[in-house]
Amino acid sequence: MPTSQRLSGTLFVMASSIGFAVVPTITRTAYDEGANALGVMTPRFAIAALLITAIRLMFGKKEGWPNIKLAIAMFFIGAIGVTAVSLLYFIAIGQIDSSLAIVLWYAYPVLVLLIAWVFEKKRPSATIVIPLILTLTGIAISAGQVKGGNTTAIILVVSSSMIFAVYITVLSKVTQKMGLLTGASILNLGTATGYIVVGVFSTSAFAPVFPTTGKVWLLISGAAVIGTTLPFLCSLAALKRIPTGMYSVITTLEPVWHIIMGVIFLGEVMTDNRIIGASLTVGGLLLFSALEVRTKDASTPVTI
Repeated sequence: MPTSQRLSGTLFVMASSIGFAVVPTITRTAYDEGANALGVMTPRFAIAALLITAIRLMFGKKEGWPNIKLAIAMFFIGAIGVTAVSLLYFIAIGQIDSSLAIVLWYAYPVLVLLIAWVFEKKRPSATIVIPLILTLTGIAISAGQVKGGNTTAIILVVSSSMIFAVYITVLSKVTQKMGLLTGASILNLGTATGYIVVGVFSTSAFAPVFPTTGKVWLLISGAAVIGTTLPFLCSLAALKRIPTGMYSVITTLEPVWHIIMGVIFLGEVMTDNRIIGASLTVGGLLLFSALEVRTKDASTPVTI
């Protein structure tokens, strides 16, 4: 692989991760202006769905459309899976620091591993014991830093992570049978629909509270473009240039960007224990990803 190709692929992955990391900062700002999670996430995914679908129609014609069964499956993965995962997580960050929430949320690779073990009989190798211990220890230390009776927030984040572990397992099987841009379009349309349905049928106490200022609407539009649409396109660009294994290792650093954003823009304080917990979690995930790459043939980039 040419060095320039590896470098450009790495930069695209980092741009994608940074884009996603911007969203919690924007969301917390919207909360401070009186909006709630449903009022922020509904327009975010609605705008992103329209943008990605437009891009698919203009530039993804060669992919073709999947059969109706696969399209419906992908739609409902978005409507149920992505909606539940994101809504639970963004409700939680209204109660605890985003830098803590992202570390707790990254329990999902462990959960994916357990799902594969139980349901697909893929017994994990002994080599993952050390990264597993590091990751779980880091998550436990981070959970201990959540103060003020925010047990509910921990439950929300962990529930989000558990649902993500299930849906990513299902998603990996469905996406193999359709183009990535096509899949993203259907997935985001499903997610936007899921949020609209939740908003329509929610109780008055849980009803969406939309922003009332132009500034926050501009920020939400930014979350849809910079924090949703562009990160996905950067991911596609990266996968054209680097192996999937290398991609997975680099994306493991995503919690670091979330933490940096929280410290810089939200004034979140990183205590010694928070630093230790985050370091153990990210270190364990990096080691876990590196070991996964060694067990797979990751020499050829994905073709799209």
